[in-house]
Amino acid sequence: MPKAHGPPHLPPVHQADAAISQVNPVSNQLYTVLATTTNVRIISIAAQVTWAAVQPTPLVVLVTIDGQVITHYVNNPVSANPYEAIVRPHLPENDQPMLSGFAETARRAFLYEGRSVKVECYITWGVAQPTPLVCRVKWARW
Repeated sequence: MPKAHGPPHLPPVHQADAAISQVNPVSNQLYTVLATTTNVRIISIAAQVTWAAVQPTPLVVLVTIDGQVITHYVNNPVSANPYEAIVRPHLPENDQPMLSGFAETARRAFLYEGRSVKVECYITWGVAQPTPLVCRVKWARW
């Protein structure tokens, strides 16, 4: 009988959500939601922005996995409407969408996984600062 090598495969352990709620975010400033962490499985990412007068665009989430940056965004987000990061295989990694409705989450076990993962978000605004910028990451670690 062959001898097993290494530790037995263990399932990922769910972690507390990584989240931010940034009041009066600065235009184009990156806000870290999940600092660089090892051995991560991203289950879902949701973001939203609420504004008083002037609509920001776009709302962006950057996911860095093992040095590769994947950009999710939505142009002209609706105020206080949550958007989910989704993967569209036919689009390049710098052009991945965020959609409203959360139908995608039910169709997959997880979004991404990697040895080194970081999640950041930002918005771009013109005249008035939106408040707040919210982003939540559900994740696990093995």
